[in-house]
Amino acid sequence: MKVSWNWLGQFVDLSGVSPEELASKMTFAGVEVESIDRLAKASGLLIGEILSCESHPDSDHLRVLQVDEGPKYGIHQIVCGAPNARKGLKVIVAREGAVLPSITIAKSVIRGVESDGMCCALYELGVDRKSLSEKQCAGIEELAAEAPVGEEDVLGYLGLDDAILNLKLLANRPDLNAMMNVAEEVGTLLDRPVKLPEFAVKKHVKTAFKVGSETKNCPSFWIREVHGLKVGPSPEWMRRILFSEGVRSIDSVVDVGNFVMLLTGQPLNMYDLDKLPRKELVVRDDCEGDFVAMDGKTYRLVKGDLVVTSAGRGMCLAGIMTSKECEVDGETANVAIEAAVFQGAAIRHTSNRLGLASESSSRFVKGLNPSQAERVLEIASALLERLCGAASVSESLVYDTLPHEPKLIRTSYDRINRRLGTSFTNEEIASVLRKDHLGVNENGDEISVSVPAYRIDMAEGCDVSEEVIRLLGYDRIASRLPSGEAHCEGGLTNEQRLVVAIRRYLREQGLDEVLTYTLVGASEKDRFDYLGGGDSYRLSNPMTADHEYVRRNVLPSLLSAAAYNAAHQIKDLALFEVSDVDAPNEKSRRLGIVLAGEERLQGGLDVRPYDFYSIKGLFVGLMGLLGLADNRYRIERLRSGEKEFHPGRSAAVYLGKTLVAVMGALHPAALAEYGLSKGAVALELDLSAVLALKTSPEKASVPAKFPSIGRDLAFLVDEKVPYEDIRREILRSDKLIAKVDVFDVYQGVNIAPGKKSVALSITILDPEKTLTDSEASAVMEKAVATIKTRFGAEIRS
Repeated sequence: MKVSWNWLGQFVDLSGVSPEELASKMTFAGVEVESIDRLAKASGLLIGEILSCESHPDSDHLRVLQVDEGPKYGIHQIVCGAPNARKGLKVIVAREGAVLPSITIAKSVIRGVESDGMCCALYELGVDRKSLSEKQCAGIEELAAEAPVGEEDVLGYLGLDDAILNLKLLANRPDLNAMMNVAEEVGTLLDRPVKLPEFAVKKHVKTAFKVGSETKNCPSFWIREVHGLKVGPSPEWMRRILFSEGVRSIDSVVDVGNFVMLLTGQPLNMYDLDKLPRKELVVRDDCEGDFVAMDGKTYRLVKGDLVVTSAGRGMCLAGIMTSKECEVDGETANVAIEAAVFQGAAIRHTSNRLGLASESSSRFVKGLNPSQAERVLEIASALLERLCGAASVSESLVYDTLPHEPKLIRTSYDRINRRLGTSFTNEEIASVLRKDHLGVNENGDEISVSVPAYRIDMAEGCDVSEEVIRLLGYDRIASRLPSGEAHCEGGLTNEQRLVVAIRRYLREQGLDEVLTYTLVGASEKDRFDYLGGGDSYRLSNPMTADHEYVRRNVLPSLLSAAAYNAAHQIKDLALFEVSDVDAPNEKSRRLGIVLAGEERLQGGLDVRPYDFYSIKGLFVGLMGLLGLADNRYRIERLRSGEKEFHPGRSAAVYLGKTLVAVMGALHPAALAEYGLSKGAVALELDLSAVLALKTSPEKASVPAKFPSIGRDLAFLVDEKVPYEDIRREILRSDKLIAKVDVFDVYQGVNIAPGKKSVALSITILDPEKTLTDSEASAVMEKAVATIKTRFGAEIRS
């Protein structure tokens, strides 16, 4: 919110107070003044008149001017390159020694012609170009014919001697988006009276116009008709106020709407009455189709967008923009003025979806005084009478379902002091609340505080306490050390320590940690959904369709991040993310990993493409880091009908019967969708389930004193039998079997269809003695019998 010092001074006596002092008071009272800007910064200026304008003898675009600078300084020659310089024009002159934001003026010779000063454009004085018209930016400033030649207070004459306080408003003070309420706040802080302007219409006439609302998102909708307008330029005082607030003057009708919004915080909309298809305006939220706005662009309406209609046709995208059909223009003679309360979430949703943000829409989003519509319409109507010569103003037409009873908060002096840790007297508290424009009714220690309607941030006793301390000063809170001894130990929980260790381990393996959005679109919420399942939380008013649901898994977001990088020519990727996921049926912490492209080894001297074993190696390493032996989990082939993981190069990990991880190469369809290179692999792990497992401290073991015996075994089994199942059964067959490794799997010539040959190396070890060949053979016989019985294996010679 921009606050003009000069405009504020019309409501509150600011004598004896500097902008910097007021900014300090406001900031310490909880209303931060982010910066103080000056509309213009320049010295050594005066108003001059161009007496003659001749072409420069050595330039086709420069002109040599003779400029009358008044009786005090006389006539001076200035070389000027502005295309609009001409005889008789009143201009701003920067004399020798003048200090402008980017230059100090000195006498000079330009292409052989002496120049004593400079004729200025407003942006050369520090005025923001955004506030100026194209014409003003293209040449020197053209002053009015009545501008006094020789006047040295140029900034004061033009209304540019103003300071702008930029307020950084928190979400709890939307009332300060209105100059009237800023004046009330300043009056409270300075303990000075506030004089707000009074506006009254001469006479209200009856009308047959009808208004209504068919949606709960518009609980209040007010209209006034104003007839017989004469549209023209606004008076100087209004143009200066708008200019100081960063608003460009358009014409008297539009400027009144902008002025009233800045003054009261209430956005207004004006409709050309003669262009409405029917003398009615009704708010609806079920319109669909195209809407042609006053900017000439066509926007697509969807259900949920608030639309002001007439005869079923959209006349205004509520709170955002009027339609082209009924916009006010230079020929408008009769208008309908709208003051409404629209539900902020609905306005924000439409504004974000269409990319149409404005001062009006932001005020609806932040919140409005729900009880000022009548007053606001009276101000606007009176200004249209005064500035546009309105012939008649109708009574207000009202649709209103809002409660307007005064807000009453009950608390006590004792509760206020106990909450704040202070010892203010009853008189101090009551006095400061009354200065804050709050009514105080005392009943002993108990008080009832009546709250003005514009303070929509105040609802309960804690809000009253906040007002007391912010106005009396936070320095009034006594500083004291907390009493008692601390009985809790700080530090990380065991789960937090393990998560930190996992992150460190993955970074040490060369992976990059990323953070992605928790919110996803409908197309992503069910992708790669192996570990959870069920429904997702949906936001009632999402900012965009791509951020509508709370995700149940992290892989889709991680793959989207990989796809973005791949599209920007970053082909070798190793990304991971640790994130909480929330759903109605579960809450857990997940780890996601995506590897794509090539892994660079030995500083890039060696490279190898990522594959299934890359992702499995990371998983096994993580399990080792967490102290989980390979007998605590089992890895099986992932069986899924989705085109997400490759059916022959992916796996599922189980703890008992619970699926805790999926990993593997991506399906060709997924690779094409995300634009990733062939061989890209991914993993998603339910960290909560894994971290909940109890693990024993690592134990040291004495190296074997006796030699082991190695035997090889080759056999035929059904091709669908997993190696892991074979390995597990062999280990169980005899406690002397220490290790089982596979060194060959073969299918092809001399192997029957549907079969595969598996060759294993089996290590046999007795920690108590040296085994004989006969004892080792007995162990092998048990292993062979086991796989024959369990898998129907045929031993190969």
